[in-house]
Amino acid sequence: MDNILKEKLEKIKLLICDVDGVLTDGTLIYTTNGEEAKNFSVLDGVGFHMINRLDIDLKTAWITGRECATTSYRGEKLKIDRVYNGVIRKIESYNELKKDYNLEDHEICFIGDDIIDMPLFEKVGLAISVPNAPDYVSKHAHYITSKAGGHGAVREVIDLIISSRGNFDDAINQLLSELR
Repeated sequence: MDNILKEKLEKIKLLICDVDGVLTDGTLIYTTNGEEAKNFSVLDGVGFHMINRLDIDLKTAWITGRECATTSYRGEKLKIDRVYNGVIRKIESYNELKKDYNLEDHEICFIGDDIIDMPLFEKVGLAISVPNAPDYVSKHAHYITSKAGGHGAVREVIDLIISSRGNFDDAINQLLSELR
C-alpha cells in the first residue's frame, strides 16, 4: 500500500458502503411471489465481523438506493451501525451520519459504483470504487479495488483499514486466538 493511501486510511472513522454492485454483484433475484433476494459475499460479512471484534474505532453504515428488506436483514446480522434503504439522494444520509458521529469529511470512506454515488465521492476523504463500476464513476475514486463488487471488494477495503492501523498479522492472530 502506498503512503498516500495509508495516510488516508489511518484517518478513517466511518466506512460507508453502497449495497447493489458493491456488497452484491448487482444481480436482483425475484421469487414468483415478488420477493427480492440478493447475493452477499461471505468474505465481506467476515470483514464486518472483524471490525466488530477488533478495537479499531470504526463505525459502519450502508446507504442504498433500493428499498429492500433483505438489505436491512443482512445489515442487522452484521451489526452495521446504520442502514439507509431506498435513498437516492445519499448526500442527506451522509450529512446526517457526519453530524451524528461528529466527523469531518476526511474521516469518512465511501465505497460506491454508480452515478448516485458520485456526490459522496466528491465529499469523502477516501472514495473507493469497484472494477465493475462505469469508467465515468471510477475516475472520481481515490482507489479501485482489485475484487469486484459482491466478490470481496469490501473485505479488501476492510483489510486495508485494519492494516493501516498497525500490524495486520497481529490483528489476524488476535482473531484466530478467539477462534481456537
